[in-house]
Amino acid sequence: MSRDRSKSYSFLFIQERVRLMNFTKGQRFGKLKILEESKKINGRYFQKVRCECGTVRYIRNDRFPKVTSCGCGRRNKVNLPSGEYELLFNVWRNMIQRCYNKESDRYYTYGARGITVCDEWRNNFRDFAKWAVDNGWTPKLSIERKDHDGMYCPENCTFITMAEQARNKTNNVLIEYNGKTKCVMEWCEILNLNPKTVYKRIYDGHTEPSVILHQGDLRELRKATN
Repeated sequence: MSRDRSKSYSFLFIQERVRLMNFTKGQRFGKLKILEESKKINGRYFQKVRCECGTVRYIRNDRFPKVTSCGCGRRNKVNLPSGEYELLFNVWRNMIQRCYNKESDRYYTYGARGITVCDEWRNNFRDFAKWAVDNGWTPKLSIERKDHDGMYCPENCTFITMAEQARNKTNNVLIEYNGKTKCVMEWCEILNLNPKTVYKRIYDGHTEPSVILHQGDLRELRKATN
């Protein structure tokens, strides 16, 4: 068998193996999500995918599972160093998570309160990145909503320092307990409480300081008072 024919058979074998790979709609490879079944283009099989950054493109089957993004981590249109671009991507992803992912630790103070992200940003990281850079984002700044009951959108957002954001947080609640008034974080440090537990009690509608700051399971407190 000639070398050229051997190469041809080898190529056809690889193509058939790639065609038979188990790709399914919704399957993920890193940042990529498959949108539809394989499509044959010019004799080769491709997957239509959407990257988390918003880019939709076709990627050849034989590039999986090695390929995990559209390449957005290596290039960007806002002229940020790759490390800062990745940090900004995490800002965007965390914003989406706390508004829409019920498993997120911060969902109860965002998504559960009805806080959403505008379609322009939710569906396209690059649009968010351009706005962020145009409005002075740096890794030392944090995104902040001007109206704390409003959505994440260009008209309602700005960037401030971490210290400023800590002072502005809607969950920076003051509680008067045993004749003293302190914020939640201070009481948690004094009483060795988990801040997440205390904030959840506040969100659940508890208003009595002795309940909010109870050092134990509330079910035990209910039994003791019945």
